Amino acid sequence: MADVDVDPIELPRSWLLRYPQLIRPTVLALTLLIFVADYAYSDVVVLSTLYTIPLLFSLWAGRRQFTIGLSILCCVLACVCLFRSAEVMGDIAYPNAAAAIFSVVMVTSLGLLRLRTERELSYVRKLATTTLRSLGEAVITINGAGELRFANRVACELLGRPASELVGGRASDVFIVRDVEPSRPLVIELAERGATDSHEAVLFAFGGRRIPIEYVRTPIRSADGGQFGEVVVFRDISARKEHEDAIKRLAYRDDLTGLPNRVSLTDRMQLELAHAKRNKELLAVAYVDLDGFKEINDRHGHAAGDALLKAAAERMRSVLRAGDTIARLGGDEFVIVLPAIGSAEDARRVGEKVVAALDRHVEIDGKQLRVGASFGAALYPRDGEDAQTLMRRADKAMYRAKSAGRGKVQIFQNLSDSQAS
Repeated sequence: MADVDVDPIELPRSWLLRYPQLIRPTVLALTLLIFVADYAYSDVVVLSTLYTIPLLFSLWAGRRQFTIGLSILCCVLACVCLFRSAEVMGDIAYPNAAAAIFSVVMVTSLGLLRLRTERELSYVRKLATTTLRSLGEAVITINGAGELRFANRVACELLGRPASELVGGRASDVFIVRDVEPSRPLVIELAERGATDSHEAVLFAFGGRRIPIEYVRTPIRSADGGQFGEVVVFRDISARKEHEDAIKRLAYRDDLTGLPNRVSLTDRMQLELAHAKRNKELLAVAYVDLDGFKEINDRHGHAAGDALLKAAAERMRSVLRAGDTIARLGGDEFVIVLPAIGSAEDARRVGEKVVAALDRHVEIDGKQLRVGASFGAALYPRDGEDAQTLMRRADKAMYRAKSAGRGKVQIFQNLSDSQAS
């Protein structure tokens, strides 16, 4: 997608005549006509100042060397007419001729200064355009009327349209984003916003694509402080977002099983306990420990042990409700949070389902491997009102179940007072 050759920042500039090859003959003819009239009507003072008209035409067309030569010619012709005027008007002709020459010199000087300024501005425009096109970030410019005036290659690729379709259209029609910050409006059109700080957003590109971006808007101000446009710089941050998501998964998920880890479990338990307290509901926290896992891991290797842990996680998930939480604390220890249960007996039934699901052979590398599970649970608010107490008492219940033999379920209420402390 090629960039359209439109100035990214609109600045005042002279328009070129339609037929530049006719400029010199026309200017020279006009100069000659003025000379003839000035010579023929030497008593008309105003004619000598008309030499500025062909000079303005020459400057208008941007002919610097030609303008300087024309200025000298006009001064010579004015002096020629001076002698003719002196014969008719006497000494009064000299101030008139001086005024004419002064007008020619001033118009030429100021015009050449303006021409040099415009050429410098043209160089700056080209330099800015080349720089913007070469950037690795997407850049668009918007004028005061909200029209998109420039889009570099990267911007065209992200927006999904060539510059020929973008330039000249409404910026709000082709560049719509949804800011990530929840406190901001859902849909924000960049052409109508005034902030200049950096924002993360989702870009709605052509074809329905949604691209995470980071963008900055900078107003373009005139010399008197008025705003007549803005530059928007944005970039695709999809790779960064994927990296951040991966970091979050590592921080909150167990890398092996994909289950929530201890950090995520703590946050989840706080939420579930607050919900249970608000709705006056029972909640169960259960510890699950695999029986015989260490022997399998030592005998068949860590790869087989990892495969067995993955299978155990999947089987436990399959017998739990969608709203239940299962997390891996490490090794072969798991914690299950059961919100909104009816009674301790319901927690027991869930434990029996978990134990039954795990008490089946798993084929790993052609070998039939099998582990059991010990399940211990504590109930909120009966056995504790905070996460730490509930987990500690669920752990005690699990060890009581493990000491009772393979595949047992134990609820904390069945423990003695000495064990419960």
